[in-house]
Amino acid sequence: MQNDDRKLAIFGALPVLEAAVRHNSFTKAAREFGLTQSALSRRIQGLERDLGVVLFSRRGRSITLTKDGARLADAARASLDLLENARHQSEAGLTGTLTVGVLPSLASCWLIPRLSVFCAEHPYLQVRIETIDADFRDDHKDPVTWDPSSLDVVVTRGRGGWRSLVATKLFDEAMIAVRSPGFDVKERLGHSTRTGAWQAYIDETGVEINLSRPALVFEHYFMVREAVRVGHGVGLLPSVLVERDLETGELIACGPSALSGAGYYAISTDRNASRPTTAAFVNWLSKAPQNR
Repeated sequence: MQNDDRKLAIFGALPVLEAAVRHNSFTKAAREFGLTQSALSRRIQGLERDLGVVLFSRRGRSITLTKDGARLADAARASLDLLENARHQSEAGLTGTLTVGVLPSLASCWLIPRLSVFCAEHPYLQVRIETIDADFRDDHKDPVTWDPSSLDVVVTRGRGGWRSLVATKLFDEAMIAVRSPGFDVKERLGHSTRTGAWQAYIDETGVEINLSRPALVFEHYFMVREAVRVGHGVGLLPSVLVERDLETGELIACGPSALSGAGYYAISTDRNASRPTTAAFVNWLSKAPQNR
């Protein structure tokens, strides 16, 4: 009986160990489990005592994983993933909550209009949409502006340079100049962090437009799109954000589309990528441009 209790104590402490390694912090791991830092530290010490190994070397407030600790952490992570996968596979469908981080314009103009398809396929899964910030100036390459441990998957723009994260390319980005059919306007609209986009588009397509300083500059593309709708000027936007407007005639193109060299990606941690909910969502996202 005593041996069984010891095994239960070891198995019960594995999630705590996995969280401490993932955060590289007892304090953050304790917060995840609703524990005090000292309570979590005692659980780690109990696990070390039961196993007869040192899992972390401690120097002041900093911790360093030992070789024994790394081996056990890998085993703990694999065991937890197996248990979670088995739980999902034993249910009739995906359940729980999937938290998705997405760029504001991509959320409002592309993802949200298509979400009903995914929700209909997984009626017992709650999907939480949260916006993320990003700076896409040329000197800011593939920024990580979110906490990868707090979001199951992130949908953003870039060139595939997210180290230590799992990135699935969804589609290439193409830019297109558009205006409202009800207004004959020549003024161009600006975007605050894509300052070189207009010049790149003109160089690629040969479209003639005045490149003088724009009177209106917006932070987000959904703002540019609305400004175009009401006749403030010509906007340069990712084609994926205005494809429906072009089909319905609400907006008209002022030139051809041109690839920007970037793309849109679904990004997650290695652990989250293996979860059935995340995998199902990323698989659906890869087909979403055709899901109308």
